[in-house]
Amino acid sequence: MVQFIKMHVVICLIVFLASCCCSINASTVEEQLLQLQDGFDKMREILEEKNSRMEAQLAAQVVRLERVENQNKILMEEIARLNEMRKTRVLNRANGISNQPSTNAINQMPTSCEDLSEIGHTLNGLYSVMGMKSVESVYCDFSNATSDTGYQTWIGHVDVKSSPAYFFVRRNQTFNETRTPIPFDIVQLNVGAAYDKNSGVFTAPVTGKYYFTVSGMAAFPGTYITTRLFFQIGLYKNNEAMAFAMADNVSDYYENESFSFQSTLELIKGDQISVQIYGMSQAASLMTGTYTQFNGFLLEEDITQFL
Repeated sequence: MVQFIKMHVVICLIVFLASCCCSINASTVEEQLLQLQDGFDKMREILEEKNSRMEAQLAAQVVRLERVENQNKILMEEIARLNEMRKTRVLNRANGISNQPSTNAINQMPTSCEDLSEIGHTLNGLYSVMGMKSVESVYCDFSNATSDTGYQTWIGHVDVKSSPAYFFVRRNQTFNETRTPIPFDIVQLNVGAAYDKNSGVFTAPVTGKYYFTVSGMAAFPGTYITTRLFFQIGLYKNNEAMAFAMADNVSDYYENESFSFQSTLELIKGDQISVQIYGMSQAASLMTGTYTQFNGFLLEEDITQFL
């Protein structure tokens, strides 16, 4: 009987210890879940804040570029007006007609205050004249003699664009094809419609200097052994590589690695620019959404084509 009571007491102790262990394990799991939830909430807040800041910057850039576009339109109208005036004066001179006998016609776009005076300008002020490859702004003081240093004061270059082009695009789904243009199908901005989201190709609308940036994140799968995985991406002009970026990882865990590169290129009207994956490890891929983006814009147009 005593042995039976002792055995019963031992069994009760075992059951009590087992229940305590289960309670501790359940409590530990709940704490870990709460920690994971808290980390997820913080990460989501950070991403939302970055996205809001990016949208605000993009909106400010759109306003600035629209203002520049309006200024360019005014300048192009002025250039067209001066060209038309020059043609009219040349024709009148050829036909022996002159409405202003005191002025002369010139056979080119005005390149100086002296040229402007030749075609009849007399009011002091800011004028646009033709430089070597771009339009320049000068201040003309026609009250001075042409030999005086204050007759013409150079102000700076004028940003003239006959066809504005600037875009900002992202990718909606993962991509893992090599040596083919990546179609960035989320179009945030595409002024001038030079970027084709279906083909993933940007076509230069005019000859000039362009600036491009590419940034993103590569996803590397987990492996059973520690090994090096890589992801190489490039910017291509007419299918010829112009710049490369690489992301790599040495781990047996799932990892994401970021990459970015920029390039300024001299393009001829019709040149095609695309982003392509040059090479990558098996199962690596390009991440999507706000992680990967491609943007570019026309820096300076070569307007010698209009001369």
